Amino acid sequence: MTTSNPAPNPKPSKKAVKPAIVGLLSLCRPGFERECAAELERWLGELGADGYANFEKISGQVIWIGTSPKWPVTRDLVFSRQVIRLLDKKPLYFEARDRITPILTAMAGMKFSAIYLDHPDTNDGKALSDLFERLQRPLLSAAGKQEILDREATMRAHLVFIDGTSAWFGMSEPGQTLRWPMGIPRLKMPADAPSRSTLKLTEAFAYFLSPEEQKEWLREGLTAVDLGACPGGWTWQLVQHGIQVIAIDNGAMNEKLMESGLVEHFKTDGFIYRPKRPVHWLVCDMVEQPARVAELIGDWLADGAAGRAIFNLKLPMKTRLDEVMFCRDLIEGIVKKSGKKLERLEFRQLYHDREEVTGYAAVAVRPE
Repeated sequence: MTTSNPAPNPKPSKKAVKPAIVGLLSLCRPGFERECAAELERWLGELGADGYANFEKISGQVIWIGTSPKWPVTRDLVFSRQVIRLLDKKPLYFEARDRITPILTAMAGMKFSAIYLDHPDTNDGKALSDLFERLQRPLLSAAGKQEILDREATMRAHLVFIDGTSAWFGMSEPGQTLRWPMGIPRLKMPADAPSRSTLKLTEAFAYFLSPEEQKEWLREGLTAVDLGACPGGWTWQLVQHGIQVIAIDNGAMNEKLMESGLVEHFKTDGFIYRPKRPVHWLVCDMVEQPARVAELIGDWLADGAAGRAIFNLKLPMKTRLDEVMFCRDLIEGIVKKSGKKLERLEFRQLYHDREEVTGYAAVAVRPE
């Protein structure tokens, strides 16, 4: 941009405005807005934050408006796929013939390293994909010309579209959101996997384990037990990493998977079975009461039967958040009583989860 008066420096430095945060927008699985809002209110309430949550059922998003001495990042929360810090209490509105001008006006004086076009995980949201393809390139070009887009900036802009004529305006910085757009990993279903459940474990490994941890804990020479294994979706995922697996289930395992030479199958009760020697991994996708599964996981870790565990908790309809918190306390209590120390205990409603959450627990041991 130029001015009518000559400047002493032909390229004056422009300091970016540090915007005020007025609330949060949380993207979640449609149907879990109540749990997402309750978790936000609980997290922020413990800090003495002043605000309120608002949501519509099956909208796939929750808006929290207010002030707080500290804001959560996405990984702090179980039911939030992506948490974006809002820069305006109301959505931006624009006409179909000119969306770019109102967007750039709202961004005036700020600098962003990227501009993300997001939407809730609903049918209406997905219908915006064509609009995003048409809008993204000219928007980035215009933002670059106005020096709003700056690859050296720390902030990233988020426009979470409600429809074709309105969007929430927010921001994030590195480490505050997941690397996946809208918190959704793009995973392809392997052609020879026995079931789609394999994608849950794929996503769990990608979410809970850093690349360095994956190299250390997903490799040949390690061992695992898969409780509730049939037909073998989670076992298949472990075998792809060269891990030897003991599959526990009264059902039938995939025949091709059994031909790998890395799988032993025992038809027995998953709540009774224990391996003769400790294993590196316990994975569990049994359809059971969440507290019963949590107690089982805690016992395996406390007894030293396994060093790490990934497991699913099938949640009741009315007390989902409370159930997750109860299971967390249950596992912590069992392991602490044994004298062992939990290295990590995390829960996450993964994109490939349904009426459930996935847990990851590890005690302080290292692979041989």
